[in-house]
Amino acid sequence: MPEILQRELPRVHVELGNWWSVTPGSQILWTTAANNVLKGERYRDVTDDLKNLMLGRYGEFPFYRPSDEIYSSVFGSDWKKIVDLEYGFQKVEDIDLQVEQKVLEHRLGRAATEDELVLYLQHPNDAVDFFKFEAKFGKTWVLPPMIWFKKGGFNLGDKFEVLDAFGKLHIIEIGTQRKTKTGDAVTYMLIDHHSQPILTELEFEGSKEKRKVQLTAKEIDALALSGDIRSHITGTVNEIPLSEGDEVSTGQLLVVLEAMKMLNNVVSEVNGRVSEIFVSPGDKIEVGTPLLIIKNE
Repeated sequence: MPEILQRELPRVHVELGNWWSVTPGSQILWTTAANNVLKGERYRDVTDDLKNLMLGRYGEFPFYRPSDEIYSSVFGSDWKKIVDLEYGFQKVEDIDLQVEQKVLEHRLGRAATEDELVLYLQHPNDAVDFFKFEAKFGKTWVLPPMIWFKKGGFNLGDKFEVLDAFGKLHIIEIGTQRKTKTGDAVTYMLIDHHSQPILTELEFEGSKEKRKVQLTAKEIDALALSGDIRSHITGTVNEIPLSEGDEVSTGQLLVVLEAMKMLNNVVSEVNGRVSEIFVSPGDKIEVGTPLLIIKNE
């Protein structure tokens, strides 16, 4: 970590034109510095966001462009041709709002409001997670910081006054607690002077699942050469631009993953046909999560 933070990150910042250290710049600078150190080779297998930055798709460099050497490392020997052809803003095609609304409603399992659609269009994955969380736990964002950041738990008799989403005042008081036969805890909350039991399922030693075995980057790369496509990162599935049965070729885009507001393309290492897709847009994935299978024919 000191190597990344104290040496590589400042160096990358200078090399990339002193680009602004705010989104998306902060994510691009940090991931580039981390990759340079962890992979042992600078500017190798860079993210698409770094390529977009160097192609001027986030605007012109405010002070100076990266050196020709950096462009060559990122884009290869044909970097000048790539820059000449692709530099500048890309045209953004109009989207079909009705189609997007149907996709959102399919992911939610219910009809969506106009406000929800607008939020979804801005943050496709985070918005769906937020709507589902709110449906399960309510409008928890009305709770004050004194509740969210309380350390050490709550005590019997603790009382809070909270304004709900409509401006109505509610009084919450921590009541008594008891154990169930299974060892879980039931806490009685006095909400507006009405008792409401809250069940908390407790974890006990030995009850947790065995620790998952995590694949290494080399193992994931080896599986990809056999058509078993796995995730290299922990994040969210952003897009899958193909279907089961589609033919794919080496270098073709298979899946777009999102992590820390950065988009990461997963491309095919083999020629073949997609036999099975295991994930959908919006799914949470971890390192080693199976994405799809490509069979050679």
